[in-house]
Amino acid sequence: MKNKILSLIAFLALFSNLAFCEVISGKIHHDDINYQNKVVDSRTQQGLEGAKVSIPDINFTTYCDENGYFQLNADVNKKTVLFVEKDGYKVFSLTIDNNVISSPLKIGIEKMNPFDLQISDGLIHLGDNMFSQNSANSSQFRLSASGSYFVKEFKKPKCSSKQDVVLKIGSLIGLDTKKAKLIGQNRIAKVYSAPSEVLVNGHKIAKLELNGDNIEITIPKSVLKENNELLIQSGRNLFQTSYVDYDDIELANISVEIKDKTRYAKY
Repeated sequence: MKNKILSLIAFLALFSNLAFCEVISGKIHHDDINYQNKVVDSRTQQGLEGAKVSIPDINFTTYCDENGYFQLNADVNKKTVLFVEKDGYKVFSLTIDNNVISSPLKIGIEKMNPFDLQISDGLIHLGDNMFSQNSANSSQFRLSASGSYFVKEFKKPKCSSKQDVVLKIGSLIGLDTKKAKLIGQNRIAKVYSAPSEVLVNGHKIAKLELNGDNIEITIPKSVLKENNELLIQSGRNLFQTSYVDYDDIELANISVEIKDKTRYAKY
Protein backbone atom coordinates (compact mmCIF):
# COMPACT_ATOMS: atom_id res chain seq x y z
CA MET A 1 0.00 0.00 0.00
CA LYS A 2 1.42 3.34 -1.01
CA ASN A 3 2.25 5.83 1.69
CA LYS A 4 -0.35 8.57 1.85
CA ILE A 5 1.47 11.83 2.24
CA LEU A 6 -0.28 14.80 3.78
CA SER A 7 1.88 17.91 3.84
CA LEU A 8 1.48 20.24 6.75
CA ILE A 9 0.78 23.09 4.35
CA ALA A 10 -2.17 21.26 2.79
CA PHE A 11 -3.58 20.41 6.21
CA LEU A 12 -3.31 23.96 7.46
CA ALA A 13 -5.05 25.26 4.36
CA LEU A 14 -8.23 23.58 5.57
CA PHE A 15 -8.28 25.93 8.56
CA SER A 16 -6.90 29.18 7.13
CA ASN A 17 -5.61 30.81 4.01
CA LEU A 18 -2.50 32.16 5.69
CA ALA A 19 0.78 31.81 3.81
CA PHE A 20 3.19 29.28 5.23
CA CYS A 21 6.78 28.54 4.34
CA GLU A 22 7.70 25.72 2.00
CA VAL A 23 10.33 24.35 4.36
CA ILE A 24 9.17 24.82 7.93
CA SER A 25 10.10 23.58 11.37
CA GLY A 26 7.67 20.72 11.23
CA LYS A 27 6.28 18.45 8.55
CA ILE A 28 3.59 15.84 9.00
CA HIS A 29 2.50 12.90 6.89
CA HIS A 30 1.06 9.43 7.27
CA ASP A 31 3.44 6.54 7.86
CA ASP A 32 2.30 2.92 7.46
CA ILE A 33 5.26 1.43 9.37
CA ASN A 34 3.70 -0.67 12.12
CA TYR A 35 0.94 1.92 12.42
CA GLN A 36 3.06 3.91 14.84
CA ASN A 37 3.75 7.60 15.13
CA LYS A 38 7.29 8.87 14.70
CA VAL A 39 9.38 12.02 15.26
CA VAL A 40 12.39 12.46 12.98
CA ASP A 41 15.11 14.96 12.17
CA SER A 42 13.62 16.81 9.17
CA ARG A 43 16.97 16.80 7.33
CA THR A 44 18.32 13.30 8.01
CA GLN A 45 14.97 11.55 8.56
CA GLN A 46 16.53 9.73 11.52
CA GLY A 47 14.25 8.95 14.46
CA LEU A 48 14.76 11.15 17.52
CA GLU A 49 15.00 9.24 20.78
CA GLY A 50 13.56 10.99 23.82
CA ALA A 51 11.60 13.66 21.94
CA LYS A 52 8.72 14.88 24.11
CA VAL A 53 5.23 14.84 22.62
CA SER A 54 2.51 16.58 24.60
CA ILE A 55 -1.08 17.79 24.35
CA PRO A 56 -1.41 20.26 27.24
CA ASP A 57 -5.18 20.66 26.80
CA ILE A 58 -5.76 17.07 27.99
CA ASN A 59 -2.62 16.75 30.14
CA PHE A 60 -1.13 14.14 27.79
CA THR A 61 2.65 13.61 27.62
CA THR A 62 4.75 10.83 26.13
CA TYR A 63 8.33 10.33 24.90
CA CYS A 64 9.76 8.74 21.77
CA ASP A 65 11.61 5.43 22.02
CA GLU A 66 15.14 4.79 20.72
CA ASN A 67 13.87 4.81 17.12
CA GLY A 68 11.70 7.91 17.45
CA TYR A 69 8.38 6.08 17.69
CA PHE A 70 5.64 7.10 20.11
CA GLN A 71 2.11 6.00 20.96
CA LEU A 72 -0.65 8.61 20.84
CA ASN A 73 -3.27 6.90 22.98
CA ALA A 74 -5.45 9.96 23.40
CA ASP A 75 -9.02 10.86 22.53
CA VAL A 76 -8.96 14.29 20.88
CA ASN A 77 -12.61 15.03 20.12
CA LYS A 78 -11.97 18.72 19.40
CA LYS A 79 -9.19 20.69 17.80
CA THR A 80 -6.28 21.19 20.18
CA VAL A 81 -2.54 21.87 20.07
CA LEU A 82 0.14 19.16 20.01
CA PHE A 83 3.74 20.08 20.94
CA VAL A 84 6.98 18.31 20.06
CA GLU A 85 10.15 19.25 21.98
CA LYS A 86 13.72 17.99 21.81
CA ASP A 87 16.95 19.54 23.08
CA GLY A 88 18.76 21.28 20.24
CA TYR A 89 15.64 21.43 18.06
CA LYS A 90 12.99 24.06 17.41
CA VAL A 91 9.80 23.57 19.40
CA PHE A 92 7.05 22.42 17.04
CA SER A 93 3.31 22.88 17.54
CA LEU A 94 0.33 21.76 15.48
CA THR A 95 -3.46 21.96 15.78
CA ILE A 96 -4.88 18.42 15.70
CA ASP A 97 -8.11 16.50 16.19
CA ASN A 98 -9.22 12.87 15.98
CA ASN A 99 -9.31 13.03 12.16
CA VAL A 100 -5.64 14.00 12.04
CA ILE A 101 -4.46 11.34 14.48
CA SER A 102 -6.66 8.55 13.07
CA SER A 103 -3.70 7.52 10.90
CA PRO A 104 -0.04 7.27 11.95
CA LEU A 105 1.90 10.52 11.92
CA LYS A 106 5.48 11.22 10.97
CA ILE A 107 6.65 14.58 12.28
CA GLY A 108 9.92 16.12 11.16
CA ILE A 109 11.49 18.83 13.35
CA GLU A 110 14.40 21.13 12.54
CA LYS A 111 17.60 21.74 14.47
CA MET A 112 17.90 25.16 16.03
CA ASN A 113 19.90 27.86 14.30
CA PRO A 114 22.41 29.46 16.72
CA PHE A 115 20.77 32.83 16.06
CA ASP A 116 17.15 31.70 16.49
CA LEU A 117 15.41 33.20 19.52
CA GLN A 118 12.61 31.46 21.42
CA ILE A 119 10.25 34.21 22.58
CA SER A 120 7.68 31.93 24.23
CA ASP A 121 7.40 28.14 24.07
CA GLY A 122 4.10 27.82 25.95
CA LEU A 123 0.55 29.10 25.60
CA ILE A 124 -0.38 32.79 25.96
CA HIS A 125 -4.01 33.89 26.39
CA LEU A 126 -4.76 37.48 25.42
CA GLY A 127 -8.08 39.27 25.89
CA ASP A 128 -10.44 39.95 28.78
CA ASN A 129 -12.00 36.52 29.50
CA MET A 130 -15.31 37.63 27.95
CA PHE A 131 -16.08 35.49 24.91
CA SER A 132 -18.90 33.51 23.37
CA GLN A 133 -18.89 29.71 23.24
CA ASN A 134 -19.32 30.21 19.49
CA SER A 135 -15.95 31.96 19.34
CA ALA A 136 -13.29 30.32 17.17
CA ASN A 137 -11.88 27.34 19.09
CA SER A 138 -12.97 28.86 22.43
CA SER A 139 -13.49 25.36 23.84
CA GLN A 140 -9.71 24.97 23.66
CA PHE A 141 -8.97 27.92 25.95
CA ARG A 142 -7.17 26.64 29.05
CA LEU A 143 -5.77 29.84 30.54
CA SER A 144 -7.12 33.08 31.92
CA ALA A 145 -6.20 36.18 29.94
CA SER A 146 -2.93 37.84 30.95
CA GLY A 147 -4.15 41.12 29.44
CA SER A 148 -5.00 42.51 26.03
CA TYR A 149 -1.42 42.46 24.76
CA PHE A 150 1.83 40.48 24.94
CA VAL A 151 5.17 42.29 25.02
CA LYS A 152 8.68 40.85 24.94
CA GLU A 153 12.16 42.22 24.31
CA PHE A 154 14.65 40.45 22.05
CA LYS A 155 18.14 41.03 20.70
CA LYS A 156 18.72 41.69 17.02
CA PRO A 157 19.72 38.34 15.45
CA LYS A 158 22.64 38.11 13.03
CA CYS A 159 21.76 37.40 9.41
CA SER A 160 23.18 37.92 5.92
CA SER A 161 21.74 39.99 3.08
CA LYS A 162 20.30 36.77 1.63
CA GLN A 163 18.36 36.03 4.80
CA ASP A 164 15.27 37.48 6.48
CA VAL A 165 14.38 37.85 10.14
CA VAL A 166 11.06 36.09 10.64
CA LEU A 167 8.60 36.10 13.51
CA LYS A 168 6.98 32.69 13.82
CA ILE A 169 3.77 31.86 15.70
CA GLY A 170 3.42 28.10 16.13
CA SER A 171 -0.35 28.06 16.69
CA LEU A 172 -3.07 30.70 16.91
CA ILE A 173 -6.72 30.13 17.91
CA GLY A 174 -9.67 32.28 18.96
CA LEU A 175 -9.58 35.05 16.33
CA ASP A 176 -13.11 36.30 15.63
CA THR A 177 -12.32 38.62 12.72
CA LYS A 178 -14.52 39.14 9.68
CA LYS A 179 -12.26 36.92 7.56
CA ALA A 180 -12.31 34.15 10.19
CA LYS A 181 -16.10 34.36 10.25
CA LEU A 182 -16.39 34.23 6.45
CA ILE A 183 -14.44 30.98 6.17
CA GLY A 184 -16.31 29.34 9.05
CA GLN A 185 -13.67 29.46 11.79
CA ASN A 186 -16.29 30.64 14.30
CA ARG A 187 -20.08 30.45 14.69
CA ILE A 188 -20.77 33.98 15.93
CA ALA A 189 -23.82 35.24 14.06
CA LYS A 190 -23.63 39.02 13.81
CA VAL A 191 -20.45 40.53 15.24
CA TYR A 192 -16.73 40.34 14.63
CA SER A 193 -13.50 41.81 15.95
CA ALA A 194 -10.70 43.85 14.47
CA PRO A 195 -7.59 41.84 13.58
CA SER A 196 -4.87 41.38 16.16
CA GLU A 197 -1.83 43.52 15.42
CA VAL A 198 1.87 42.67 15.55
CA LEU A 199 4.33 45.51 16.17
CA VAL A 200 8.10 45.64 16.46
CA ASN A 201 9.54 48.78 18.03
CA GLY A 202 6.19 50.52 17.51
CA HIS A 203 6.01 49.67 13.79
CA LYS A 204 3.04 47.55 12.69
CA ILE A 205 4.40 44.60 10.71
CA ALA A 206 1.27 42.43 10.38
CA LYS A 207 -2.43 42.00 11.07
CA LEU A 208 -3.61 38.57 12.21
CA GLU A 209 -7.00 37.80 10.67
CA LEU A 210 -7.15 33.98 10.46
CA ASN A 211 -6.49 31.17 12.90
CA GLY A 212 -3.80 28.67 11.95
CA ASP A 213 -0.43 27.06 12.59
CA ASN A 214 3.16 28.01 11.78
CA ILE A 215 2.40 31.60 10.81
CA GLU A 216 5.57 33.33 9.56
CA ILE A 217 5.86 37.12 9.41
CA THR A 218 8.85 38.91 7.92
CA ILE A 219 10.25 41.60 10.22
CA PRO A 220 11.58 44.47 8.06
CA LYS A 221 15.26 44.96 8.84
CA SER A 222 14.71 48.72 8.75
CA VAL A 223 12.71 48.58 12.00
CA LEU A 224 15.21 46.44 13.90
CA LYS A 225 17.62 47.79 16.52
CA GLU A 226 20.18 46.09 18.74
CA ASN A 227 17.47 45.79 21.41
CA ASN A 228 13.91 45.30 20.16
CA GLU A 229 10.38 45.16 21.53
CA LEU A 230 7.75 42.77 20.17
CA LEU A 231 4.12 43.60 20.92
CA ILE A 232 1.09 41.51 19.96
CA GLN A 233 -2.20 43.33 20.59
CA SER A 234 -5.57 41.58 20.69
CA GLY A 235 -8.29 43.10 18.48
CA ARG A 236 -11.43 44.80 19.74
CA ASN A 237 -15.06 43.86 19.19
CA LEU A 238 -16.12 46.34 16.49
CA PHE A 239 -19.80 46.17 17.51
CA GLN A 240 -19.39 46.98 21.21
CA THR A 241 -19.37 50.70 21.93
CA SER A 242 -20.38 50.95 25.59
CA TYR A 243 -17.07 49.45 26.74
CA VAL A 244 -13.89 47.97 25.25
CA ASP A 245 -14.35 44.24 24.54
CA TYR A 246 -11.11 42.55 23.52
CA ASP A 247 -11.06 39.42 21.35
CA ASP A 248 -9.84 36.42 23.38
CA ILE A 249 -7.10 34.51 21.58
CA GLU A 250 -4.41 31.97 22.47
CA LEU A 251 -0.97 31.81 20.87
CA ALA A 252 1.61 29.05 21.27
CA ASN A 253 5.31 28.76 20.53
CA ILE A 254 6.51 32.21 19.42
CA SER A 255 10.03 32.60 18.05
CA VAL A 256 12.26 34.85 15.97
CA GLU A 257 14.13 32.89 13.30
CA ILE A 258 16.57 33.44 10.44
CA LYS A 259 15.27 32.20 7.08
CA ASP A 260 16.80 32.10 3.61
CA LYS A 261 14.69 34.44 1.46
CA THR A 262 13.93 31.79 -1.16
CA ARG A 263 12.80 29.10 1.28
CA TYR A 264 9.60 30.39 2.76
CA ALA A 265 6.42 32.23 1.79
CA LYS A 266 6.22 35.72 3.24
CA TYR A 267 3.15 36.67 5.30
